[in-house]
Amino acid sequence: MKTACGVISAGHDQAAAIAADMLSAGGNAVDAGVAATIALTVLHSEQVQLGGVAPMLVRMTNDRRTCSIEGAGRWPAEIDRERLEQAYRGRIPHGVVRTVVPAAPGAWIEALMRFGTMGFAELAEPARELAATGFAVHEDLVSSTTQFERYYRAYAENTRIWLPHDRPLLLGEQFKQPDLASTLGRLIDADRSAALGGGRIAGLQAVLDLFYRGQMADEMVQHVQGLGGWLSRRDLAMHHTPVVAATAARVFGGTLYSCGFWSQGPALSQALQILEHYGPLPADSSSPEFLHLVIEALNLALADREAHYGDEDFVAVPWQRLLSPEHARRQAQLIHGDRTLASQQAAVRTSARLQTPAAESSSDSAGAISLDTSVVAVIDAEGNVFACTPSDPSMDAPAVPGLGFVISTRGAQSFVHADHPSVLAPGKRPRVTACPMIFESAQGSHIAGGGPGGDFQLQAMAQVLAQRLVNGVSLREAVRAPRVYTQSAPASSEPHLCFPGRVLVESSASPAVFDGLTRFGHRTVHDQLRGNARPSICLVASSADGTDREAVDDPRRTMGVRIVPASMDRATQ
Repeated sequence: MKTACGVISAGHDQAAAIAADMLSAGGNAVDAGVAATIALTVLHSEQVQLGGVAPMLVRMTNDRRTCSIEGAGRWPAEIDRERLEQAYRGRIPHGVVRTVVPAAPGAWIEALMRFGTMGFAELAEPARELAATGFAVHEDLVSSTTQFERYYRAYAENTRIWLPHDRPLLLGEQFKQPDLASTLGRLIDADRSAALGGGRIAGLQAVLDLFYRGQMADEMVQHVQGLGGWLSRRDLAMHHTPVVAATAARVFGGTLYSCGFWSQGPALSQALQILEHYGPLPADSSSPEFLHLVIEALNLALADREAHYGDEDFVAVPWQRLLSPEHARRQAQLIHGDRTLASQQAAVRTSARLQTPAAESSSDSAGAISLDTSVVAVIDAEGNVFACTPSDPSMDAPAVPGLGFVISTRGAQSFVHADHPSVLAPGKRPRVTACPMIFESAQGSHIAGGGPGGDFQLQAMAQVLAQRLVNGVSLREAVRAPRVYTQSAPASSEPHLCFPGRVLVESSASPAVFDGLTRFGHRTVHDQLRGNARPSICLVASSADGTDREAVDDPRRTMGVRIVPASMDRATQ
């Protein structure tokens, strides 16, 4: 008989190794996932900030519920939309003006308090050591510091951290982050001191207090307000991390779980529901006919995203209708199997209504910065599931002196238009692109994960899941298959560019795909996504009885997977 094992897939091999160490030390999926997520703030600091976002999904076997840990920050209470409209022509400029409350530390601690078994110090120490002693520069760091060198140079602190030799980083050289190591060390010390007399929960609370109400909060506020931003002590002190039932939708006989409509996550469910209700789909998942239907379903789902999605604390999202079989069936009826028509028009109509002046006048996406992301997915020996997509870039606002990170600039994924459901407002969350997912089949098997790629991460995941759920393609094959991406809907990030009808086709796709999509009416172009712009996916999977486990990473970027055999003692607990 097989013994259940733990499986991990993460955005960096060393993060996966750290998660594996935590499982081997007796931690569960949440402990391991949080440790890896903290490590990614070091290993992928170009696209994951300690002060960024960290949306999480957790499924614990003891109650069989899937929860969303809503690790996304809110706009400061003093945000002034009219000032942005007047002073910046309806834009949300680079810098501290787009700063929202940092959410990742709150999400880590909430996850550990509710579902974890280990203390913060033990989980964060590997990340601190990596920041202090350094690690080998990888391709994403090279790509980011090269592509965005001029953005880093706009801020002295960012130049000092990410261009330490006054040039972009080179592949394989050692990269150290002493300020970030010091920050993690201060949080670790707070945990250890409080836990010594008060136990694990007291230690976790001490970490929260230091970051959101203590000296670190003072340092962040002084930094932001000194540069004209709105973040206040009260904004930080009032921050909390909701833990709610994940948004669930019936998809291909199973249930797809995502974060709420403050993220783009439910659009993944909508796209797959539309495909399901279209009818029989082509058996060849790599054919232009199959990919055309995926594009059309995505156009319709993303049009709904633009028309309805926003922070549910502020927006009455018609979620029951959007995720209903009836809505999916009506949407599917708009799709034609051999030409673009209604679905593209729906996306174009939504785009035209919501475009910014910059988007209307832009002919290409040059100069636009994608708020990129990384990922950790874990299933432990007991079957607990963890998926997180931590995020936030390092180049579009100044790092906090002495702390070594940029406070979340996720405000760039809000809109200034008053009629947009994701218009910014005091205390409101931007509609974030980072979107982990967990799929549970009717038999009880699971697939969990996510990945970087801005708006395209959802599209990549839709194609992987469609191939798996429709045609039974293995996860490994599905992740490696060529992909296509629609740009008909406005991008989530400033300046919300859109290109109605355009479809990017990966260079690995066959000429038949390119020609077929063009024949169907798409404005088909060969994609130019390179380096850290490439959408990629990390997944873990488990059979219904838990005996078969799998971890899959994406060759488009350097990632990592681990399989951790369960000890006999833990396997029989």
